[in-house]
Amino acid sequence: MYHAISKILVWLLYPLTLGLTLLVLAFWFRNRQNRKLFNGFFLAGLAILYLFSITPMQKLFVAPLSTATPTNLHDLKTDAIVVLGGSPSRSLTAIRLLKRNVAPVVIVSGGSGELLKEPQKESQRMKDFFVEFGADEGDVLVEAESRNTRENAVNSMEILDSLGAERIALVTSGLHILRAEAVFSKLGYDVVPVRARLFRIPKKREKIDPFILIPNVENLSISTQAIYEYVAILIYKLRGWI
Repeated sequence: MYHAISKILVWLLYPLTLGLTLLVLAFWFRNRQNRKLFNGFFLAGLAILYLFSITPMQKLFVAPLSTATPTNLHDLKTDAIVVLGGSPSRSLTAIRLLKRNVAPVVIVSGGSGELLKEPQKESQRMKDFFVEFGADEGDVLVEAESRNTRENAVNSMEILDSLGAERIALVTSGLHILRAEAVFSKLGYDVVPVRARLFRIPKKREKIDPFILIPNVENLSISTQAIYEYVAILIYKLRGWI
C-alpha cells in the first residue's frame, strides 16, 4: 500500500502533471467566463511546463544530486558489486567492473517498481544479460523481490552478509546515486558509488548558448527525474532510511 501511495503522490508533483492540470483548470474557468482565474491558471501552467523544459532549470536541479565517482576504476577493489535495476547502462557498467576484477561477484537487485507486477523479474532479465555478455553464471547473484531503493538495500543485505562483504561498488544512474549510496551506507556498508550515466554540468565560465532557453522533452524528462529524487530523499529522511 505504501509503495502505491508514494508512487501516486510523487506523480502528482511532476511538472507535466502540474502543468497540464493547471491548463485544464484554466479552460474550465474559461467556460465559466472567469477571465481572471483563466489567465492565472493558464499562465501558471505554461510557466511550469516551460521552466522545467529549459536547460538552466534542468542543470539547477541536477547539480546537487551529482556525486563523485572514483577516478581510477582499474585500481578499485571491493568485496562485491551491487547493481540496481533500471536502465541497460547500469548493467553494462557493472559488467565492465566485473571484467576488470573490481569484485569477484555481482548482485543484481530489482523486482518490479511498477504498480502492476511484470511476468518476469527485472533482476532475472539482468542476469541473463550478464551471462550473454560473458559473465560466469555463478558470479551473478539475483535479488528479485525489491520494489524500491530501500528494499534493494535490505534484501541485498542477506546476500552481502553471507559473502562477508563490507566494501561494495554500487552501480546505479547518476541522479539516483546520492540516495542509493546513503541507503546502503545507513546499513553499515563501505560504499563506492559508480554512476552508470553522467549528466554534464556546464562550467561557470562556459559561453552562454541562447538555445538553452528553448524547451525540449529531454530537459523535462531529466527535471522530472530530479524532482522524483528530491521527494524520495525527503521521504527517506523522514522514515529514517538515510
